[in-house]
Amino acid sequence: MNKTSYDLIIFDCDGVLVDSEPLANQVYVEMLAEHGFEVNYDEYLQKYSGAAITSRLASTSQLLNWTPPVDFYPVFNSRLSLLTEKELKPVDGIHELLESLSVPVCIASNGSRSEVMLRLRIAKLSQYFGEAIFSGVDVAHPKPAPDVYLAAAHSFNILPARCIVVEDSILGVTAAVRAGMKVYGHAACTPDESLREAGAIPFANMLELKSIITQ
Repeated sequence: MNKTSYDLIIFDCDGVLVDSEPLANQVYVEMLAEHGFEVNYDEYLQKYSGAAITSRLASTSQLLNWTPPVDFYPVFNSRLSLLTEKELKPVDGIHELLESLSVPVCIASNGSRSEVMLRLRIAKLSQYFGEAIFSGVDVAHPKPAPDVYLAAAHSFNILPARCIVVEDSILGVTAAVRAGMKVYGHAACTPDESLREAGAIPFANMLELKSIITQ
């Protein structure tokens, strides 16, 4: 891809900028075990990668025929915040990739704005994005709907066709494709073939992506 073929790069946050998906999955699987449900960690990591906790819990409760306690959300969020502060790391190579870019960048995530800002602060990525953070909480429909990606493009007054997206989940790839944007899929928690079938161009790591989009 040449440098004139896009004007904005939109990044998902979890699994693309920061390695947070395993932490969220760890807390989630541990809490399910405490309520008597032993589930497969790897299966749940792939199944719910990119999903908001509300969607994740709605799906699981239906699957397990279980009504979660009313304090599940706050307990989950509290535990995840503590684990995030202790163990969150940036995705390997993301600093180098961001330093190499010459076009505007922003974030479009299903997470809340405060969650994204916390992750950026811990991973020392805040300086790259400033206030350019768009949350699925603030639009009519979160991913896999295209709303949050379209909101990001509109904010920069850039056509969707002139945007590229960096994602790592099927939910996110689907949202970007529906928005009419070219999407690259980070094959960390999601297999290459699944990303490709959803409409993404898979890549293995940020060094590879850097060579693709800056060539």
